[in-house]
Amino acid sequence: MTIIAAQCRLSSTRLSRKALLPLGGKTVLDWTLAAMKKVKADDYYVATDEASFEELKPVCERNGFKIFKGPLEDVLARYCNLIEESKADVVLRATCDNPFLFYEAAQSLVDEFEKRSAYQDFDYITYTGLPHGSGIEMFKAASLLKARALTNLQYDHEHVGPSLYNHPDKFKSLFIPAPEQWNFPNLRTTIDTNADYKRAESIVKIISGEKTEKNPVEEAYTTEQILSALENPSLYKPILTVPCVKKGKGTGHLRRCLKIALETGANVYIPEDAGLEEKDELIEDAKKNGLKDEQLVSRLPEKKEYELIVTDAFTLDRELALSLSKAAPVIAIDEGSLNADLCDCLLDIIPSYGLARPANISDPSFVSLPEHKRSEKKPENFDEIKSILVTVGGEDPADLVLPSSIAFASNGKKITAIVQNPEESALRVTDEDLRKKIKFIQPVHNLKEQLSGYDVVVTHYGFTAFEALAAGCGVILLGTTQLHVNLAQKYGFACLPQGQINAENAAELLKNVKALYPDSPFLKEGAGKKSLGDFVKMLANGKRFSCPVCRDESSSVENPIVARTTLHTFRRCKSCGMLYMSWTHATEKNYNSSYFFEDYKKQYGKTYLDDFKNIKKQCVRRTSVVDMLYRANHKAVTPAVLDIGCAFGPYLDAANDAGWQVFGTDISKEAVDYVQNTLHYPATTAKFPEFDPADEFGVKNFDAVTMWYVIEHFQDLDSVLKGVSKILKNGGIFAFSTPSASGVSGRFNTQSFFQNSPTDHFTLWEPGRAASILKKYGFKVCKIVSTGHHPERFPNLRGQKSTSLKFALYSGASHFFGLGDTFEVYCKKEREIF
Repeated sequence: MTIIAAQCRLSSTRLSRKALLPLGGKTVLDWTLAAMKKVKADDYYVATDEASFEELKPVCERNGFKIFKGPLEDVLARYCNLIEESKADVVLRATCDNPFLFYEAAQSLVDEFEKRSAYQDFDYITYTGLPHGSGIEMFKAASLLKARALTNLQYDHEHVGPSLYNHPDKFKSLFIPAPEQWNFPNLRTTIDTNADYKRAESIVKIISGEKTEKNPVEEAYTTEQILSALENPSLYKPILTVPCVKKGKGTGHLRRCLKIALETGANVYIPEDAGLEEKDELIEDAKKNGLKDEQLVSRLPEKKEYELIVTDAFTLDRELALSLSKAAPVIAIDEGSLNADLCDCLLDIIPSYGLARPANISDPSFVSLPEHKRSEKKPENFDEIKSILVTVGGEDPADLVLPSSIAFASNGKKITAIVQNPEESALRVTDEDLRKKIKFIQPVHNLKEQLSGYDVVVTHYGFTAFEALAAGCGVILLGTTQLHVNLAQKYGFACLPQGQINAENAAELLKNVKALYPDSPFLKEGAGKKSLGDFVKMLANGKRFSCPVCRDESSSVENPIVARTTLHTFRRCKSCGMLYMSWTHATEKNYNSSYFFEDYKKQYGKTYLDDFKNIKKQCVRRTSVVDMLYRANHKAVTPAVLDIGCAFGPYLDAANDAGWQVFGTDISKEAVDYVQNTLHYPATTAKFPEFDPADEFGVKNFDAVTMWYVIEHFQDLDSVLKGVSKILKNGGIFAFSTPSASGVSGRFNTQSFFQNSPTDHFTLWEPGRAASILKKYGFKVCKIVSTGHHPERFPNLRGQKSTSLKFALYSGASHFFGLGDTFEVYCKKEREIF
């Protein structure tokens, strides 16, 4: 007898009573039960607790489910009690916070269970790779009853399934990759937080439109419908923009974020205490262009509510930066604070002054430049300058517009001045002749397209200055602060500092017409052509990584930045010292035949198989070291070695020649096929440590485990090193090679080293730190060999011939001090860690 038992309670701490929240005209629980009822079973139950029973009962009954109550905290006992009462033989378990459950996948798992039961003995089975929230699991009722008697672990009793699959010595569990049509591990369909609930409401609105209790959604959604809705970027890759909306900081930050929101569907964070006076006007303009009310949010984001947060905050304060960075990866635009270290990626669009930190990307092409350009020739002298625009953005906190307008009007120029209150500003001009020369107007919508109507634009350092240059205008900057004066000087602008604004100084600037047209990156070919919205959507596909060894997500954003490159950001773990890639927007590498042929040939001039003999020569040397370390303490038996990431098998061939029994694993099917069919060695296509060598090879433990230029490719190095320790015999040898972050390239060409680091290298090892990291996993380093020596990469050897004495001396120093760009580690397993 097979039963479906959906788990439910109303006392969730993150989102209380979520099962009864309204969704599409009915409750969340109605959705889950409707989906589960489409799966064939002999009986249907909701397993709940005493306190939730009465409120959930009517919902269960109207969906054809029986309801069973048991302990609140001991969910394992709840399920075991249900098994005993229902007399079930097999249980399919789901949770009731999954309104968009893939019921087709659930039915497929039932079929898989029945098929495998005919020829295989197991206790538990599930699909891996389903969206978070669509997972289901099946187990034998007798196995769960046995598990309850064998475990006292609190975690096992709180989560049911772990009482089986976390005890492989007692129970056999099958984790089967979900079929392709349901394999979307990066999607999220559960309702665990308020953000999840809002996303669920959006999914219903996209598929079914507005629904009410009188007109509810009748049928559970199919997988195809759910996936179609999740293709909407605002759901699949939700983005939040965080502009500066403080009084006195200008309107450019909000304008840019609103534009990103219009192009990407992103939300815009506007706190309730926002002081920017033009805020409402700018938002209303954006709404006329398609911005939706629901895109405006006033609360800080929850963890994992967004895939990406884009800040245009002028300067982030530490508290806000921490809050944002713990919620999602943060991309900061033109960030000027010392808190940039908390940001995963820095994008500098407007050139800045005195920033010690590097940016990942510096590209002025993202500024939206004006389409309208001046058709008249540039003024060549003072007298040809007729019209001047004076503006410092939407606000004028230093009150510079009025004195600047008077100064330039005193030189006989026609002035247009942008102010908040034109009438009040006009009254402040006491000289009647000057008043006639100055026209005060309110802030202008889409000002950049009006700039070409003026000969000269007087503004402060920011977007308008560069937009004016691109429009063909002369530019004079007002030095509102010393920083603005420094910026003006650095980028060649004529500048009128605060405190020096008078008619005489204004005249001096206007007479030097040539200085009003500095060279600017915004005038070069391609400037203003890139879409910031498209770029942000691309960055939303990026990924953040915690230290692959420590796996501590909570503090990873506070690990110090070591380097920023176009594609990556690198940090050093404060706990273990590992250098690692903490963020990237590079696409994932596919380890197919092109990786070993076309890609390999681009780097080395020949394909992997063409280079097989040379690679094997290195493997023969490596095998001799492993052999020496192992056989020194063991009898003359035939030892077994597992080569993880065996590729096309050069190490397997070398070790076989040395008398080892060899086994290989690789994620490339083409490589494994070659090892099996051409070299005739046992090998399997599998990700390590996601395979059981006892099942694959009939070998439970090995005398040696090797990884040659593989270890750096693992995102979860903790699980990998634990996996190696688990399958390696006590006294066995673990050996690997990897690039060195403290070799000559890493030490003397640091930025280039990180810039050229392959996109799939998640850890950057250093010989001096290897022992302390490996000790955690029960390994003692016996030998480190520095390899990959390139003396020509020393700065002092550029241009030197390889036959020179100086080259020979540096080569010797490279070997003596272990400055090779790669190295090998040979260690011994001294203790069990489990």
